[in-house]
Amino acid sequence: MGIWYPSSSPQAPVTVGNILQTVALDGQVSDDDLPIVVFSHGSAGWYGDRSESAQRLADAGFVAVSMTYPGDNYQDSNDKAIEQLINRPRITSRVLDFVTEVWPGKDHVDKSKIGFYGFSAGGFTGLVAIGGVPDWKLFASHCAAIPAEGVCNEGSAAYFSHPKAAQIPASAWHHDPRIKAAVLVSPGWAFSFDATSISNINVPVELWGGSKDTVVPFESNIGYVQRYLSHVVSAHEVHDARHNSFLKPCSEVVRAKNPDFCSDEPGFDRPAFQADFNTALVGFFQSELMGKD
Repeated sequence: MGIWYPSSSPQAPVTVGNILQTVALDGQVSDDDLPIVVFSHGSAGWYGDRSESAQRLADAGFVAVSMTYPGDNYQDSNDKAIEQLINRPRITSRVLDFVTEVWPGKDHVDKSKIGFYGFSAGGFTGLVAIGGVPDWKLFASHCAAIPAEGVCNEGSAAYFSHPKAAQIPASAWHHDPRIKAAVLVSPGWAFSFDATSISNINVPVELWGGSKDTVVPFESNIGYVQRYLSHVVSAHEVHDARHNSFLKPCSEVVRAKNPDFCSDEPGFDRPAFQADFNTALVGFFQSELMGKD
């Protein structure tokens, strides 16, 4: 995992993995009563996927923590799709346990002010964590009606359409009442959530998606959640954004290795969008966790 936090210790350029940031590595935590935001990456991602957002939050007085999910990351992505999704919310809670009970900076955090950010499979994780319960019968019926939807054609679709998936009890899905606000970006498989469970969610949520996202189309996922969720602060359909447009801009090295992953619609300025997006992200959590306008 990675933890970003306010520090008055001297900063220097540091490279962790493929990330170069100017930070005080292992510096002394400054300030007290710091809100926490936990990040949940998409399938086959890692804890550094939103490192620039985490640093912006730390600069604004938050503790930002992000983990790499075992069994669902860029180095290890097994084929146990249902198991991965069941485990994700539980692992997220264990990470929050660590930050609030074990981490050396634990005395500087405010346990009553915890936010969540999730992208794609991380958005699914967030919906579960704040109270949503998947009903995989809805997955099968939706994909039968709209077979062109991206997730209906992925390898994992066979797992989600199987009768055994529909028999998973609601108790298998772990909720964490410590989470007081959430930003969900292109939440995967959102159309497969039980509508009643969504309507019972009582934390403020901000929703984001792309108008050109074919993996998690806006209307059938963000639109579906928005219809039942009563505490949507705002929902943003970003013009010409693809699914991966919500990931940070690629370096030239990464772009050369993953051109499809790094490409956007012609004319879409990912760096400019990401700068605005991070400003909005910080603003949402300042408003909902800190009470700032």
